[in-house]
Amino acid sequence: MSFFDLFKPVPSITPEEVREYIEKTPPADYCLLDVRQPAEYEQGHLPGAILMPLHELPARVTELEPGRTTIVYCRSGNRSRSAAGLLLSAGIKNVLNMEGGILRYNGIVASGPPESGMFCFPETLTPGQLAAVAWFLEDGTIRFLEAVKDGFGPGGGEAVISELIAEKKAHKSALERLYAELTGESPSGDFPRSVIDTPDDAVMVGCIKVAEALRWSEGKTPTDVMELLVTLCANSYDLYLKLGRKVGSEEARRVFSLLADEDRRTIGKLSAAFERTL
Repeated sequence: MSFFDLFKPVPSITPEEVREYIEKTPPADYCLLDVRQPAEYEQGHLPGAILMPLHELPARVTELEPGRTTIVYCRSGNRSRSAAGLLLSAGIKNVLNMEGGILRYNGIVASGPPESGMFCFPETLTPGQLAAVAWFLEDGTIRFLEAVKDGFGPGGGEAVISELIAEKKAHKSALERLYAELTGESPSGDFPRSVIDTPDDAVMVGCIKVAEALRWSEGKTPTDVMELLVTLCANSYDLYLKLGRKVGSEEARRVFSLLADEDRRTIGKLSAAFERTL
């Protein structure tokens, strides 16, 4: 099994298909979900859309009807892709992410965000191997954060990103301790490749290749990059929720739950920092 087989794409729909769907479908049969910030929503939103900012989604998912088709959108398709993954994990089955977000819906064509996917729990992996996968993804996320941090400046979000880097490094340490607890062995010098077949290139949460994300970020505004950071944190939150639900080890469940809680709180901090860049 390839490392990339651990992830699957989020179901999507184009803005053109959304227009057609809205025209042909009774409003009672679907929900348009706007996961942007309130200030963005006030500037303009799709008719009938419900505002549920990404950082509020975990606490408000029960407000949605599982039987209705839910079309999720944001500014560029970044946050909504993560939101769609969170909803699918929470049991909302008919979820579609609107590609390109409201920018593309309004006819503004821009380079799309880096490709990402949802983590699908492979029954064949042991809890120790899952800790190694999470460690590898956290390591890639740190590499990306360190590469883009200086582009924000002291007053533009650099402090928030530095905080996030420290948090991700703490997550790596927690995962190393968890691996040792689960296997009875300390991580070796070539961890995690000694445990699981990881690619040579760095990969972030959401299965986003770091090199591709850095190429995408060249020339992008702080708003664009900060939106991607919100997405990364939501991807991480979803990953730890899934791991916490599936592993049999009580210790692993406890650690994954703690890491998920930290990421949930960080989504709110990053969302506020993102809104300041608008």
